[in-house]
Amino acid sequence: MAAEQTPIRRVLFCPHCGNRVPQRLVHRQRHYERAWIDETGEEDKEPWSTFVAVCETCGHVLLYDNPGDCLDDDNFDEAELEYPTVGRLGADVPDTIRQVYDEASRIKEIAPNAFAVQIRRALEALCSDRAAKGQSLFEKLKDLSAKAEIPPVLAEMTDALRLIGNIGAHGIDDSVHPLQASAIDGFFKAIIEYVYVAPAKLREFKESMESSKKPKTKGDEPDC
Repeated sequence: MAAEQTPIRRVLFCPHCGNRVPQRLVHRQRHYERAWIDETGEEDKEPWSTFVAVCETCGHVLLYDNPGDCLDDDNFDEAELEYPTVGRLGADVPDTIRQVYDEASRIKEIAPNAFAVQIRRALEALCSDRAAKGQSLFEKLKDLSAKAEIPPVLAEMTDALRLIGNIGAHGIDDSVHPLQASAIDGFFKAIIEYVYVAPAKLREFKESMESSKKPKTKGDEPDC
């Protein structure tokens, strides 16, 4: 009878439970990802590996990605966390906001009150970056809404984040529930998507469309 293979583990931070604990590899899937479209319109695909791991403390599943066709499960050590996302707002978001959110995301599960306070700080950083006017966070968010930098629905979200942040900082009888922490996390990401990410994606799309337009030359004209 063949000997059982020793499970592959990594000791890493688990966003689900907020602990740095062993994570056990349970599956690896090879596949191909679209890389780019070349000048002829042909798609170029690159090999990819996705790893499924389980936190040995809370039992939740984590997904890791590693570019390239990894031949050995040992390459799990080089993979990067894809799910659940933690502190990854993207390069289009100013560093001041990303750094505050990175700190917040690491404590969401274990300290909801502190998480809410950090999200409030991230809103302050957003207002500073957008040169919002006002003496308080409430006034600054209203200013961004009045200038249409934040639409009405998202303006309501920002006010909810501000109020929950106040509970986290000053609440004695009340405290932030973990489900509320998850909700405000989603609200905050929606705001960031609208203000920073979506405009950046639109610019990139327009640039790619412009670069794909090749000027017509005499040799390109069809024969009649």
